[in-house]
Amino acid sequence: MDGLHTTMQAVCLRQVPQGMPQEQDFELLQRPTPVTGDGQLKVRVQWLSLDPFLRAQLGGRYAVPCPPLGSIVPGYGIGTVLEDRSGRFAVGEVVSGMTGWAEHAVLDAGSVSRVDTTQAPPSTAVGVLGIPGLTAWAGVRHILEPQAGQTILVSTAAGAVGSVVGQLCKAAGCRVVGIAGSAEKCAIVTDEFGFDACVNYRAADFPQALHAACPEGIDGYFDNVGGAVLEAALSLLRLHARVVLCGLSDQYNRAERPAGPNLGPVIGARARLQGLVVYDHLHEFERCRSELAAMIAAGTLRYREHIHDGLASAPAGFIGLLNGDNLGKALVRLQGNA
Repeated sequence: MDGLHTTMQAVCLRQVPQGMPQEQDFELLQRPTPVTGDGQLKVRVQWLSLDPFLRAQLGGRYAVPCPPLGSIVPGYGIGTVLEDRSGRFAVGEVVSGMTGWAEHAVLDAGSVSRVDTTQAPPSTAVGVLGIPGLTAWAGVRHILEPQAGQTILVSTAAGAVGSVVGQLCKAAGCRVVGIAGSAEKCAIVTDEFGFDACVNYRAADFPQALHAACPEGIDGYFDNVGGAVLEAALSLLRLHARVVLCGLSDQYNRAERPAGPNLGPVIGARARLQGLVVYDHLHEFERCRSELAAMIAAGTLRYREHIHDGLASAPAGFIGLLNGDNLGKALVRLQGNA
């Protein structure tokens, strides 16, 4: 037992958000550090991942239920092993798992992944080499199936998932067009991530600009948004186009579901729309990490990180993510731990 850490700081759910989350929905508390049981390990958390899926979970619209009031806010993290009672890890090893927003976590050994710190910086284990990277990789490999010369459209193209999707499609020889939420993000998408074009969905002329960027239509679309952006993309489908339905950020802060998009263009294009749930592909994690790490090493895959410092910054960072304020994968670096 690690007797040096009997209490810890944690961000807990004070109330279920209504609409856009507010900082008062969360509360920074001092909590007892959990005790390590058989088959478990204790971790000192160094990095936390801020992810849009949490908003859907807090609204009861996700694969796992909303956490109870007063409980630690769930989320992926990276940390150093302090104690192991599974026989599978050594003290000092770096691991990733569902730590929650807290300074320490006790995790079942079977739910934890060892982080290879020789591949890339540890923080990438919850970004480009973590669940966002796997989401992008699985959508591209199993649904988009890009071919050289095709045009692929990607929403939230400056984000942790979209930026990887676009770069994988570029590596396959495609023309890639992004959709992002500001001129600054669009510049990052083209200048840093190598997309051929990027359109600002918040601009007044968005539909016209999107058509101008894809004058001959699109062969594939990776959607993280839904709503009006999805409808605009569907109007561009070429024959036998593939559409990955991955996220619904347009709905995360709505009390009611909006009217659905017009699916007439899908029928006309004989297109295939397929939902993507990343948890179906966890068995492919090692293959995905190996491929993406090799691309990072070769300089053909770039990534950005938007870092918030200190556990107390997690709620504001999460709200900023939902507002589209982040420029890269949103992370929290725990002061004194990282």
